[in-house]
Amino acid sequence: MEAAAAPRAQWTFAQWGIVVLAALQLAWAVAGLVAEPSFDFGDGASTQRVLGVDFNGVHALSGFLLFLPAFYFALKPRWAVLYAVYVAVALIASGIWAIFSTSPAGIFSFPNNGADAVLHLTTGVLFGMVAAIQIRMDRRI
Repeated sequence: MEAAAAPRAQWTFAQWGIVVLAALQLAWAVAGLVAEPSFDFGDGASTQRVLGVDFNGVHALSGFLLFLPAFYFALKPRWAVLYAVYVAVALIASGIWAIFSTSPAGIFSFPNNGADAVLHLTTGVLFGMVAAIQIRMDRRI
């Protein structure tokens, strides 16, 4: 007797998009944690530049908290779009804050805040594009 398997729906653009972007960001966060594992806070916190961006344990942990849920939200097409919008807003807001501060919220240390702002803004725009493309694709159907 053969087991009947339910057919799996093909993943949407947004599901793939958030998983790929999150995986890249998580790899970067792991590299940052390895390069500077300290969990110091504030302007004087020690950091190490990884691909131009200031990292320490705090910045890496925030990346884990923001990007690990992508793998859960990728399970449903609608969740993937909502997650992409949420992450886009969070990254763009924190990127704008990073432009004006080397210690956003008094927690992160971004001595090279310009590079950190570019990372946040660029990644936020990419997540926003994933959501926008998927919404446009869904409206065509």
